[in-house]
Amino acid sequence: MKNKNRYSGRAAKVSNRSLRVKHGNFLGLGTGRLPDPLCGPVTTRHTFAAVLTITLFLSMSLLSSCSKDFIEDDLGGRIVTILAPADNDTVASSTPLFWWEEIDDARTYRIQVAWPSFASPQQLLYDTAVAGDRFFPSLQAGYTYQWRIRPENGSSSGDYVTRMLTIDSSAGLSSQLIIFSAPSSNPFYTNNTNVSFAWNTISGATFYRIDVTDSSNGSAVVNTTSVSPAFNYVFAPGLYRIQVRAENSTSFTAYTSRVFTVDNAAPVASAPQSPANNATGQSTTVNFTWIAQSSDRLGDSLLVSTDSTFATTALALYTTAQSYSGFNAGSLTNYYWKLKTRDLAGNWSGYSTLFKFTTQ
Repeated sequence: MKNKNRYSGRAAKVSNRSLRVKHGNFLGLGTGRLPDPLCGPVTTRHTFAAVLTITLFLSMSLLSSCSKDFIEDDLGGRIVTILAPADNDTVASSTPLFWWEEIDDARTYRIQVAWPSFASPQQLLYDTAVAGDRFFPSLQAGYTYQWRIRPENGSSSGDYVTRMLTIDSSAGLSSQLIIFSAPSSNPFYTNNTNVSFAWNTISGATFYRIDVTDSSNGSAVVNTTSVSPAFNYVFAPGLYRIQVRAENSTSFTAYTSRVFTVDNAAPVASAPQSPANNATGQSTTVNFTWIAQSSDRLGDSLLVSTDSTFATTALALYTTAQSYSGFNAGSLTNYYWKLKTRDLAGNWSGYSTLFKFTTQ
């Protein structure tokens, strides 16, 4: 039965015969002609031209699709909505909160702070890129500043939004805030027993009080002061809490704290699980799994080789997962694999038990 469609004329005469491959030749290549009910006879030359056109079209479509993964949207003309502080605001804290709404396609936000203004700057206090939606500058009390912010990504930037801000000269230390610049994470882990700390300068502070306690038993480890916003100390391995506040003769800030672990001991290596040791008939598409043996494990280095001495490696990678899928092995081949574990403090274990398997 003939196929029916809603088109008239010669297009309605299309039949399945026009789609057949003759003598194994696709699109009539090598036959010299291709029957075409829409346009009449087509020569091989026309067929090659059609195939070339389709190939180019598909290639351009693929490139266009892939480029979307690498080309970032243009931020030109886009601005940030500032949530705090308000324009021409006067605040008591010399570490005010700059807070804004994040923008899709922005990687970072460029923040600049000038005194007294960008039109006639005496000082450019900040010119920094910040990820996230907030920033705490450290500013001198009793001055008016101009600050601005714009969104940025790897290929473009938006427009600046500019604001004025005054830091109240009568503000005491109680309204100000200590902010650690090092270490920036809380909690943090280190395998270096000599630990350094740094924080912002507090306007009007005479010194900084530093207290460190052993978190395991609450005992005092350090109780000292520093006239500079920095401190370093050699700690024994353990879990600690540091607190810092600024003081003068009449007032002080609240304490700001960090919890940290000093650990220079090697973790226990993760245990290989699959493929099992001495397994045979293993598929050439290999999925590896293992089991963590350390509570503070961060990740593992996986090594695979056809040589038990690992003079060469077929696979070497680091992952925070406890599995790896899709290794393409050769057939009828012996493979060896082992693991090395890294903990949160950066220590590495020795190698795990060596496992062997043979592919089918």
